[in-house]
Amino acid sequence: MEYDVLVVGGGIGGLTVAALLAARGASVCLFERENNTGGCLANFSAGGYDFEGGAGLYSSFGSGELHEQIFAELKTTMPEVRPCAPPYVVRLPDGTDISIATERQEFEAGLAGAFPECASPAIEFYRHLAETDAEIRSAANRSPNLEQLTKPGRFRNLLDASARKLSQLKGDTVSAHFGNTSPRFQNFVDAQLQMLAQSSSEVCPYLYAAIALMLPRHGMYSIKGGGSALAESLTDSIRRSGGTVRLNAPVLRLSYATDGTPGGIDLLSGETVRARRAIVSNLTAWDTYGKLVGSSRAPAEVREPLKGLHSSGAYMLYLGMDDAAVERLPADHILASASGGSDDNAMSPFMFAVSPSSDARAPAGKRAVTIWTQTETESWFTFHNDPQEMEDMDQTALEDWWTRIHRLLPELGAAVEVIETETPQGHYERTRRRMGWVGGFAQSVVNAASNPFSHRTPIPKLYMVGDTLFPGQGVSAVTRSASLLADELAPLK
Repeated sequence: MEYDVLVVGGGIGGLTVAALLAARGASVCLFERENNTGGCLANFSAGGYDFEGGAGLYSSFGSGELHEQIFAELKTTMPEVRPCAPPYVVRLPDGTDISIATERQEFEAGLAGAFPECASPAIEFYRHLAETDAEIRSAANRSPNLEQLTKPGRFRNLLDASARKLSQLKGDTVSAHFGNTSPRFQNFVDAQLQMLAQSSSEVCPYLYAAIALMLPRHGMYSIKGGGSALAESLTDSIRRSGGTVRLNAPVLRLSYATDGTPGGIDLLSGETVRARRAIVSNLTAWDTYGKLVGSSRAPAEVREPLKGLHSSGAYMLYLGMDDAAVERLPADHILASASGGSDDNAMSPFMFAVSPSSDARAPAGKRAVTIWTQTETESWFTFHNDPQEMEDMDQTALEDWWTRIHRLLPELGAAVEVIETETPQGHYERTRRRMGWVGGFAQSVVNAASNPFSHRTPIPKLYMVGDTLFPGQGVSAVTRSASLLADELAPLK
């Protein structure tokens, strides 16, 4: 069997590039090891509930924005979306709530009210973020893919005033721009960076933070049916355009020709499928080179950088909540800053995400709630004498987080119950992502300067798409990376 393009992995990145290529006439086959597509974004069903795999917040779904542009090409409809107003509320340890409002005056009034001790510096911090974000977006619109610019084009871009200004900021961390802001305000920013960049203000690149922190200010959306609805729409489009989607089809490795160049893929079943033009990996950078390519064949220029890059795991709680309890909460999405303890988990924020009333995905009178918390992963993968040890770790983590959740969100009372949990090891078993890591790389000035990963690889015919390469984390970033790759493999005519 032979196709123009083979896509390994049915996450949103793989699905989007396959859907675009199929719509543009390429012969495409996508392989997914599970019995459904969606990857990390796929919903999790248990106890009569249908839970989001993450926070359930999606950007760039507005009129004329990225996803509308993508679906304009596809032979299917975009899933129904609704704006989240506000996108989320940040709750500080002292109980202060700050709404991340999209309207500037409302947001700045909220900052002044929440941080009277540093109102002016806090507002100025966000105004500078907004200016920087606008400059980055403008530069990206002029030169969406710097790798494809001619040398004169790159030179003209560097001469642009905004590009020079951005260049001056490229070595800055967020903390360098705090000025006279208070520790409470810095805690507010750090809670968001931990969620959006797996990083703190001390190490997170300012340019990355400008995009990440302004993303909710541009508006965020919920998808009816959750992340699985987006995956199903993209899967449907691939098939309607004549592409092939093969579920329950684990890929073992690249298939190499006698000259050492990849010519296709070997499936776990023993079947080999050939690629005429390209192979696209929707695996993480670690798994692309460690599993698909093979560590012995991975070029030295990618092996070394990979050693210095890491990510975080997530401990997930899936809850059922009484419908009436939602009225006691400040928003459907609450990012609670849990700092104030001596251990790592105590310093980690958590996102409390309630399914909207228009899409409860729960039994009558209930709502589905996903709670996302960060955790290190190594202890979840150490040797255990028997399964009971893993269950004990899970129970200890649950009791620990249950106490903190109720302390920071006392409005919940007895209105919530635990339906299921997911450990990093469980996430690995479901997605096969290295160490159960979620999202992209933990962002720092060091890896921002040295991260070599884009949709291109040094291996002939092999490309990548997903959250561990340019332009970064989040569904909209993954979709953008898929769009860039599709434009390279099959430009619009």
